Amino acid sequence: MKSDKEVAAIIKKKVRYFPEMLIILGSGWNKILEKIKKEIEIPYSTLFGVIATVPGHEGKLVIGKIRSRRIAFMSGRFHTYEGYSAYEATTPIRAFVKVGMKQLILTAACGALHPKFKVGDFVILSDVITLFLALDNPLKGPNFVDVSSIFDETLRKKATEVAVKNKIPFHEGAYVYYHGPNYETPADKMALRFLGADVVGMSTVPEAIVAKSLNIKTLGLSFVTNLAFVKHDHEEVLAEANKASRQMVTLLEGIINCD
Repeated sequence: MKSDKEVAAIIKKKVRYFPEMLIILGSGWNKILEKIKKEIEIPYSTLFGVIATVPGHEGKLVIGKIRSRRIAFMSGRFHTYEGYSAYEATTPIRAFVKVGMKQLILTAACGALHPKFKVGDFVILSDVITLFLALDNPLKGPNFVDVSSIFDETLRKKATEVAVKNKIPFHEGAYVYYHGPNYETPADKMALRFLGADVVGMSTVPEAIVAKSLNIKTLGLSFVTNLAFVKHDHEEVLAEANKASRQMVTLLEGIINCD
């Protein structure tokens, strides 16, 4: 994978002004791309020197307008279970900050651990559990970042207002990072719930930590695709996310254009 400096240099050559807001589209969230007036698309092979390997992740940077606002979208992300270090997987965050990004929305699919969360619910993330990044933290050196308020309060409030207005089922909750690629065992899930996690997934947390270290205002959104104590697979994740694609678009559009 190219370094963040190399990625930033490529963007500067191809994009005159990089938008202030970046949205990383996780599994099932890419329907929003049909709503934008596209200005430029850059495949990950050109931008990062690697390709996205996860089904449902297109692997390209898209910049365009929704109504009058320019937004950058990553259609797909890099995961540590693909063989990248947490530092490599968060290269896009460091690169895009270098070219002007100031706000970040992280989207993902997740599994529910909280007994009241149902498939089809959205989760506006209020916190994360970082314990499982102990051996592979995306920050290097004496970089002592306070992550006690990792998600931006104003963006969370906007997301809540949009969800309420559009009658989108949602909760607030804590997301725990699970390396994967295997899904959690029943014992894993009981332990994670005991630790205080409401949902579990294989992304979001490394990106949120790096964004916080760079003073980027960040919002985390997850969509519940499976319940804690049932069998599941990636095809099921995509199928459930696709059912809710209209609500995903409504939520993101509302946040983007909310004053």
